[in-house]
Amino acid sequence: MALPLPTKCGLDGGRAVSVCAGATLVQASAARLAAIIVLVFALAQGVFAAGVAATVAMALGTALTTGVIAALAVFAKSLALRIAGGRGATGALAVAGLELLAAAFVLVLGASLLIGLWTGSAAS
Repeated sequence: MALPLPTKCGLDGGRAVSVCAGATLVQASAARLAAIIVLVFALAQGVFAAGVAATVAMALGTALTTGVIAALAVFAKSLALRIAGGRGATGALAVAGLELLAAAFVLVLGASLLIGLWTGSAAS
């Protein structure tokens, strides 16, 4: 089952609110599981206060990262619309070029991580 998009949730979106709430719960569970693992490990080591501090730091880091990524996405969309809006075909070509450049960056980053994984496991 594919997770629903946020715009498709709600009373007018065609999906039940319970489906969207379940999707949100599933997506947020990974961070909570990591926090539970940190807390259990800290308790086992006798440094529960450090585990609580680490969990709070994880939560703040997640909130900050999510906020920054959302702000950048909104800014990038408005910038792309501004570039493409007034220039016709030239703007559309510029946006397509930026998208191609971003895709190439992601490809190079993924390839470098894969190569690093292969060479790291060979060295061990």
